[in-house]
Amino acid sequence: MYQVNDYVVYGNEGVCKVEAMEKLDITGVDAEKLYYALQPLYRNGRVYTPVDTKIFMRPVISKEIADELIDQIPHIQAETGGPTNASLLKEKYTTVLQSNDCEDLIQLIISVYEKGRIAETKNKKMGQTDKFFMRKAEELLYGEFAVALDIPRNQVHAYIEQRIDSISKIS
Repeated sequence: MYQVNDYVVYGNEGVCKVEAMEKLDITGVDAEKLYYALQPLYRNGRVYTPVDTKIFMRPVISKEIADELIDQIPHIQAETGGPTNASLLKEKYTTVLQSNDCEDLIQLIISVYEKGRIAETKNKKMGQTDKFFMRKAEELLYGEFAVALDIPRNQVHAYIEQRIDSISKIS
């Protein structure tokens, strides 16, 4: 069970802060059931979910794990094959987003970036499905990395580039 002030990754909300654990006084809701009151970090509003929710929830990764994942980025190969049909591509990307797995999000971002680079060499543009899901994957990943690394989300990309550059200079 999470505690008040814990940071969690909740469904497709991304990172949320546990603000309270409380029973809800709402008609039609079990008055004895305990709920988390979650504050999404990157949007307004509040999310209430049962403590025993079936929706994916896990603690935010540590700084050490974030740095390890970033260090692995230069070794991750882009997947440039796969479905070209928009609905199949959307289904594949949705599955990755719903996994909330940082490695999978990195793989998706790298793969879509590479697809865009290849399209550009052919004087084509990246597809809208690719753009949408890459942006969503970046939002989820960078949001979690920002909390883990204790930096603003808009500085995560620069942090990743700087860390990769320093690793490649050592090698």
